[in-house]
Amino acid sequence: MSDHPAPLDGQPPSTPADAFDALRADTTPIAPPARFVEQLRQQLVTELDRLSAEEAPMSTTSTATATTPMTASEGVDGVMPYIIVRGAGAAIDFYVQAFGAVEHHRLVGDDGRIGHAEITIGTTQFRLADEYPEYDALGPISRGGTPVNFTVTVRGVDRMFARAIELGATEVRPVADQFYGHRQGTLRDPFGHQWSLSQPIPGFDPEQYVANSAAEGFTVVNAEPPTPSADVEHDQQIKHHVPGDLYYFTLPVQDLARGQRFFSAVLGWRFADPDNGHVGNITAPPGGLNVSGDAGARLWFVVDDIHAAVARVRAAGGTAQEPVFYDSGWSADCVDDQGTMFSLSVPSDAYSR
Repeated sequence: MSDHPAPLDGQPPSTPADAFDALRADTTPIAPPARFVEQLRQQLVTELDRLSAEEAPMSTTSTATATTPMTASEGVDGVMPYIIVRGAGAAIDFYVQAFGAVEHHRLVGDDGRIGHAEITIGTTQFRLADEYPEYDALGPISRGGTPVNFTVTVRGVDRMFARAIELGATEVRPVADQFYGHRQGTLRDPFGHQWSLSQPIPGFDPEQYVANSAAEGFTVVNAEPPTPSADVEHDQQIKHHVPGDLYYFTLPVQDLARGQRFFSAVLGWRFADPDNGHVGNITAPPGGLNVSGDAGARLWFVVDDIHAAVARVRAAGGTAQEPVFYDSGWSADCVDDQGTMFSLSVPSDAYSR
């Protein structure tokens, strides 16, 4: 006789449950965080652009020559240091403790190596990665030295220099008052990179710089100021910008033609193009009308480094889109930690003096 109980109502006996079912993880795909998606998208776009540029055939119709200088309005807005180190994780820890760096994020590979990391020192963004010998990405220790020096402007140079030495850096040149108006010392970090910590000497003026340079055997040769762009029609809308200035504004309207008639009558604004909301006869900061359903005005504020400013917005609890370059300069749309929309800009040379 079977030891199993007889089935009820003629139904076959049920199969015993698998005890490991309760331990299995849910394999339903999940949506990754939006911030990660945006960062990955930007990195992929950048890499695809680089590959496309490498594979594109050289044009034979370009009117530019090898001696034609590139201007900032053509898309060059600055230089971001990208360093390779043997032991990127330890290097980040060192930079945080020695220089007060703030880490933004890192990409860690399956082999444990950091393929990419972003940190900010002061207002300057740095990127770094572990060594990848298979791609000839080697740090200065592996290469036997570095020809590159990073100069960091600090407050309290003696204190910061001493702290870096305590954390494992090696003195290259001691801290001392320099002829060019800075108290400065140079060190080599434990990963082979060279840093100069520099603090401006109060009261040092340009005349002292010229005199001290001459005493050291140097002549100060000032560059000629750039020629103003002939393409800019309204010179009154060009000014010298400093961080925090209002660069541009727009007012939302439902009908551009009606908006142009209204503000022409009320404020005397003139519009050169009926299909464009830009106001041509007001002094800097300029602005215009924008056909939009937005309820409020849009303001663009000047910053000196668009990527560092975006990082500050995010660190302060706001949100920021990735920067985009236009003819007028860099721009990034942001929202503060209370929901107010605003934008950041680095004006191009054509709109700044």
